[in-house]
Amino acid sequence: MNLISPELMAEISDGNSTNLPDNTRKMLQILASLNTPKELLASLLEIAEFSLHHVRYLAGPLVIHRSPWSDTIPQWLKFACIQERLELIFTEYEQEWTKIRNYMQILLLVKR
Repeated sequence: MNLISPELMAEISDGNSTNLPDNTRKMLQILASLNTPKELLASLLEIAEFSLHHVRYLAGPLVIHRSPWSDTIPQWLKFACIQERLELIFTEYEQEWTKIRNYMQILLLVKR
């Protein structure tokens, strides 16, 4: 299964600005919804020649504030952070917007 079409790879390699094909985006979203490890998703972004800061942002650690309730954070919230990071990367890639905010991750940092 090829996630990245040869035509898209040629356009990206030539430096032309292009949008991510819907089917590629959907496949990556499905993989993220299946709780695929963020390192694998980041590797796929790297193969697709996304910028290094996008790859590092997706693969980077989730920062969780130490508090009495930090051990009770549900696993689904952590995976939601990864899915939201991926969506923010797609948005920045397509709109050339450079300010990344991850509201799910902010929820992990909230102090009680």
